Amino acid sequence: MRWYSPACFAVATVALSACGEELSPAERERQEERAIAMVEQANRGAVIAVVPQPILFPDIERHEIYGMSCAFVPENGGLGAVAIAMNNEGYMKLNDSVIRFAADSGSAELPYGARSQYTGKSHSFKISISGEGTPSGAESMNYDGQLNVNDENGAVVYDSGGEVQCGS
Repeated sequence: MRWYSPACFAVATVALSACGEELSPAERERQEERAIAMVEQANRGAVIAVVPQPILFPDIERHEIYGMSCAFVPENGGLGAVAIAMNNEGYMKLNDSVIRFAADSGSAELPYGARSQYTGKSHSFKISISGEGTPSGAESMNYDGQLNVNDENGAVVYDSGGEVQCGS
């Protein structure tokens, strides 16, 4: 059951009483249900943007995020990766919390066994790369990339170009 604030019911009650005619209990209930449905419809359309935060070394240590991966750094985002894609899981930091995502094993494979799509409880993300990449170390490559984050309803809440570094 979904709970609504008293303000929602107050608005519905005022709207119903303003009609000027006495309503039967059944008609009053139908109008209240319509008002609730309108509020629910309006709430479904709300999209709340997210701002991924850099996953820093203390976060990596605390959550033991080690191994082969592809890390996304947004344009003008400094040096900190805001998404890390690995073989079985991915990570993002939202609202000061590192969140673990499950890899979509049916999605496209990125270098070093990482996957392109990851799903969490309230969000999902997709990393895509383009071009041949350029070596950035003995065992890593840099690619032009894109990060898309969707909410639980599939709405895009973050979309940025940047650089993806894949390696160990």
